[in-house]
Amino acid sequence: MKFIYYGDKIKPEQIGSIMEASLPDTRSAYPVFGVECTAEAALQVQHGDGNMSLDLVVTGVQTKEEPEFSLTQITTCDKVYPFEVKMMYKAYRNSDIIETWTEISHTEKKEVKLQQFASAYLPVRKNDVWISHLYGTWANESKVVAEPLLPGMKVIKNKDGVRNSHTSHAEVMISLDGKPQEAYGRVIGAALCWGGNFSLRFDTDDTNYHSFFAGINEDASAYSLAPKEVFVTPELALTYSDEGLGGVSRNFHHWARNGKVHGGKKQRDVLLNSWEGVYFDITEQGMDQMMGDIAIWVANFL
Repeated sequence: MKFIYYGDKIKPEQIGSIMEASLPDTRSAYPVFGVECTAEAALQVQHGDGNMSLDLVVTGVQTKEEPEFSLTQITTCDKVYPFEVKMMYKAYRNSDIIETWTEISHTEKKEVKLQQFASAYLPVRKNDVWISHLYGTWANESKVVAEPLLPGMKVIKNKDGVRNSHTSHAEVMISLDGKPQEAYGRVIGAALCWGGNFSLRFDTDDTNYHSFFAGINEDASAYSLAPKEVFVTPELALTYSDEGLGGVSRNFHHWARNGKVHGGKKQRDVLLNSWEGVYFDITEQGMDQMMGDIAIWVANFL
């Protein structure tokens, strides 16, 4: 199974022509180590007998239709070992978002060590491709950087555990038509739904694609998977817009309000935080001015 297209909505009769136009070096929809050993992999394991090879083939496809989403499950199995990977794709009906993740299991006699276990892989056709992402540190959070994808490896990562929100973020926007623009241009947005150590990596090699992998940061985190145990990776939320960065941002906000955030459509009280306003420069005049701002839809003052 291969990942052929992700972009503007198409009609069923267009699928054939898109497949014909795909480039010959298109990789598997979930690359594994063992057959394509020279390329970056989404999944790398060590079987109980020490073998590190995987060769997955599709054994089944199921689609479950729900009022709010359509869930497609693609089951793949190794040709030799009783090792199974399910690729899950959840397409929302009221939001232009697809969530994807993997479920990994086996029935081998011994534990299987998971060395790499990305949530998802996305091939991006080479062009003048740029990425936009956030970085920062304490008291200097959420700084925006935009940069072109160049040959080699670009990694956005964090190993701070559950306190990583003020440094690098597990989200990225991929601009397909050159330098990012707010209101126009084709853009793919990717957000890893995970609050711990993460890794987003782009591999730009001698193929026609930038290979994008997203998931838990595997550094010093190999996982021993017991027989019949199921390892579920975090969801990667994907969206696409031809209305620039703003279009992708609006898609994510709409998705969050419509179900990802509890009570997303509920009106919230506003808290005015004096610490964020004046830091240590606390004066009576400054406090009086901030207290006056409470009249502008502020429920609480700290």
